[in-house]
Amino acid sequence: MSIATPLNLPFAKPAVTQNDIIRVLGEYTFMRLDNGDEAFYHNGYWLTGTDAASGEPSVLGLAQSMARAGCKSLRCVELPVPDDEEWCWDDVVTQLVHASFTRQVRGELIVTASDNTRHGRGVHVCSDPLLSGANSNLWFPLSADEDWHAGIERVLTMNGVAENVVRLEPLRDGPEYTDFKVIYNRTICA
Repeated sequence: MSIATPLNLPFAKPAVTQNDIIRVLGEYTFMRLDNGDEAFYHNGYWLTGTDAASGEPSVLGLAQSMARAGCKSLRCVELPVPDDEEWCWDDVVTQLVHASFTRQVRGELIVTASDNTRHGRGVHVCSDPLLSGANSNLWFPLSADEDWHAGIERVLTMNGVAENVVRLEPLRDGPEYTDFKVIYNRTICA
């Protein structure tokens, strides 16, 4: 006869509540899976999505417009397709909520960096309702002794978007600017 002890019991993930979903997703969230499928959530509820294999148009524009209309930030999340062939968006959200318990939820965005703006050295966060500015031309100044990684991390952490920046991946390098893909750990409040 075997007696169950805490050491030989399987790890049970905590149940996901609607409050957990709202805490992680926030008011407006756009999700894209690595197969191109997309979903848009508002206050933790699925509103619409697209199936990339069917060639449906992206819902990103709708998500951005609704977040702007609500004067809120749009959280953008890219995740892998769940392993289960019978997955649904509830599975994706549950995976995301469980990842938030470990505070390892990653995000990505594009940043343009330049040494030659009209007012000196700075960075611009592209296509972000909060950090791009009302006219999509908001720049954050960087000091001459700050490297790109440290400066971008300072801007994202100062504005509550990131816990820290994991890495920068150069995308385009022009004579007066460089575009970086920024991979960061999101700030998740318990």
